[in-house]
Amino acid sequence: MAELLSIKDISQEIGIPQSTLRYYRDLFLEYLPATGEGKKKRFYPEAVAVFEAIAKGMHQNKNAEEIAAELNSRFARFIEVPFESQESSATYSQNDETSQSQALSPVSQIDGSAIMAIIASQNQALQQIAATITIVNEQQEELHNLKQEVSKLEERLETELTDHFQLVDARLRQVMDENKKTKSFWQRIFG
Repeated sequence: MAELLSIKDISQEIGIPQSTLRYYRDLFLEYLPATGEGKKKRFYPEAVAVFEAIAKGMHQNKNAEEIAAELNSRFARFIEVPFESQESSATYSQNDETSQSQALSPVSQIDGSAIMAIIASQNQALQQIAATITIVNEQQEELHNLKQEVSKLEERLETELTDHFQLVDARLRQVMDENKKTKSFWQRIFG
């Protein structure tokens, strides 16, 4: 398992003061994978990249909403699902045949707000997927229409070129026929 990091550890790693990291933590806690409460809160190593992204956004004078939108596009939201007690954590016994078919952790033990947060996060992800699918479908339809238009233009160009070459061919024959009918100066004298 990866080693958990304190605010102090992260501060030393990325060179940002602890007070600044605490401010970032308070603003963007949902993007920071962590465990524990209060002073015992520890962060997973993945949180370092999130802190760096927040610092970069702040350095670029972005507001909290802009930074949150960027974090939302780059990182998954972290939701810690607390259990009521140590005994209620997920367990599984191979000796007990009835427990083998049951879930490891009953949903009733999970805090309702955590479930709602998960549902809201999934809903947002589904909305983004639906919007992306709509855009892709529109682009595919536009591409199909453009291909049809190109095909029609190619047919038109081919028809016009054929007509043009037939006209040029007919005109050349006409000129050659006229030249045959007209006698040259020498043909008229010795002709």
